[in-house]
Amino acid sequence: MNSTAPHFFLCLATAWLTFAPPVLAADSKDIGAERQPRIQQNNRVCVADLAAAFDGIAARPALQRARIGISVQPLDASEPLYEKKAQRYFLPASTTKVLTTAAALTTLGPEYQIKTSVQGSGRPPTLDTVKIIGQGDPSFSDTTLQEIAKTLYGQGVRRIKTLVGDDTVFRGPAVVPSWEWEDLQAGWGSPVNSLMVNENAYEVRLYPQALGEPLKLEWQLHEPTVPWRLINRSRTVSESEPEFTEIVRRFNGDVLEIEVLGKLRAGGDSDRSWIAVVDPAPYFLRRFQVQLEAQGIKVNQTELIDPDADQSVDEDQRLLTEIQSPPLSELIYTINQYSNNLYAEALLKTLGRKNPADSNADTLTQGLEMLKQTLTQIGIDPDTYDVADGSGLSRHNLVSPEALVQTLQVMNRSPHADIFKKSLRSRELDGLSPETVVVKTGSMSGVSNLSGYVRGKTFSPLAFTIFFNQYNQPRSQLNPIFDEMLLLLARLESCS
Repeated sequence: MNSTAPHFFLCLATAWLTFAPPVLAADSKDIGAERQPRIQQNNRVCVADLAAAFDGIAARPALQRARIGISVQPLDASEPLYEKKAQRYFLPASTTKVLTTAAALTTLGPEYQIKTSVQGSGRPPTLDTVKIIGQGDPSFSDTTLQEIAKTLYGQGVRRIKTLVGDDTVFRGPAVVPSWEWEDLQAGWGSPVNSLMVNENAYEVRLYPQALGEPLKLEWQLHEPTVPWRLINRSRTVSESEPEFTEIVRRFNGDVLEIEVLGKLRAGGDSDRSWIAVVDPAPYFLRRFQVQLEAQGIKVNQTELIDPDADQSVDEDQRLLTEIQSPPLSELIYTINQYSNNLYAEALLKTLGRKNPADSNADTLTQGLEMLKQTLTQIGIDPDTYDVADGSGLSRHNLVSPEALVQTLQVMNRSPHADIFKKSLRSRELDGLSPETVVVKTGSMSGVSNLSGYVRGKTFSPLAFTIFFNQYNQPRSQLNPIFDEMLLLLARLESCS
């Protein structure tokens, strides 16, 4: 039932990279000459050498101005093996999802499913109303709506007088108030409401044309369901010129304007992107109506329930069908493997609905309170983090390396440990099996982070977090540094 995730491109920062075995930099002044050969020649790292090796890497010119936070701790020990500003706050980016998925898995359990009910009044072939009650299932797609339409057609339904959408379960704004404007336009910043479909994003592709011509834009699933206009300021360039693309979304009156900027090389590959839907609940009903009419069911009108109005009970309403999301174990896999923001925020708000406080309160706020309450109950110090969302997109999030390592340790002891670890992404390193290192990445401008588990051949399994904040180096230069550190941990030995 999962739709094609428009947030997959966030995972470019998590691409698996393979590098040669690490060679410690010659300018690492903290590493004694007598220690360096032991690491290089024996292809192993002694515990006594780890601090010097990590300190040497952190002291390199490329990282000189960066804020670095590191925590490494054996899963079977209460004391850290290595720390560097582990108690300080950093921007966590998508490593925030470690906290969100840990809390959701602990509170809801791996088999939990989000149920969306479809109710109706009247008798076939004509129903007075069909009401779909959203519960915040992020996996809904056009295919899901098609399945519902086929079910209704099979029940003899041929006409619906009023198609009703109930988008009232999640209270408060559909987007996190602290998200930045440029994020709100892109697919990775799509709104999270009770009725979502196609991850609340339009998918587009940009194709290069003949040299000097503008790029060609194609809508992949369907065109916008509102009036729209293309402003194309892009250009096809020669093979020697740099490539970049940008899509700006704005409204001019009731018209959605899509401005395309950038360059792609003639004869080169296309570029894939996503644009956030601005009216998610009406968009859901429009897509539902399209699927119903494609199956031969006429819809006279659509209507959204007013969340502030008193709702009368229609005694003629009956359950027509019910759709269940994939189990939570699959949802958190999507979140951590593909760094899916919409799924993460949907789970945070689902946690908010489990909060025993006022059901009319803002669901995001309730979710954050429930997240902290859950993590505190399982042993995570509430003073080690302060988060504003569930995905890590907000720059108001503050998390210490210590908080993530604590969470990883607790989840290792959880009855759901295997499910949680399988949701993390394998990071392939030279000479190591894929299960040796599993991570959650976190990247945004000036931020590159890793948090996860290392299971070496001889030393105890480790939980680790590495934060690089406030740097100005290309991310491509940081990936080899990350992998060098991970190889050191994977080759760790006691050497006693």
